[in-house]
Amino acid sequence: MCLRFPLHRAAARPIPPRMRTVVRKARAGNRGFTLMELLAVVIIIGVLAATASPMFVQIMRDRRVNRTAMEISSMYRLARSRSLGRGTAVMVRWDAGTGNLDMREAASILTFPVLNSNCWTADFNTADQFRQISTLRVNGGASELASVAMLNNASEVPQVDICFTPRGRAFIRFDTNGPFAPLTTVPTFRVDNQQTGLSRTVLIPPNGAARLAL
Repeated sequence: MCLRFPLHRAAARPIPPRMRTVVRKARAGNRGFTLMELLAVVIIIGVLAATASPMFVQIMRDRRVNRTAMEISSMYRLARSRSLGRGTAVMVRWDAGTGNLDMREAASILTFPVLNSNCWTADFNTADQFRQISTLRVNGGASELASVAMLNNASEVPQVDICFTPRGRAFIRFDTNGPFAPLTTVPTFRVDNQQTGLSRTVLIPPNGAARLAL
């Protein structure tokens, strides 16, 4: 014979007053934000964005000035190394009117090119006497970026041809139809941000190894 005893559940204890206060505050904290609080957050975000926007634009312009100066330096260094590697004269032409740097390789009869290693005799103006290697546009307009200028003896020049030979020599001329002369000065490119005043200088020494000035 099996005896069964009734099970009695423990009576629920009343919640202490202090615990009730905690629960009530927790429930109140889950109701979300009021309209005034949301408007205050939106206003604060707008003020911060308006304050940071000019600074962000300035940083981007300065970065572009640095990048443009490095691209100019790389253009001349690449022309010099290409001349040494391919055994031909390679010229970089700066035209302030277009804001372009053109790299041209002396090679007559483009179908079966005959390389010319002499800057004096190379023809960089006749279409079938040179090969266009690349073009770098560095002057996007003063309002967009800055001004890019080529200087020789502290004077701005509108057009400059600098030619490199396989022997590591560099020649220069300021008339695109004139003869080349040995490069004995240090022509410079100056890249200026007219909005922030940041300036970067690219030096082209007589050995042709362009670099950024410190």
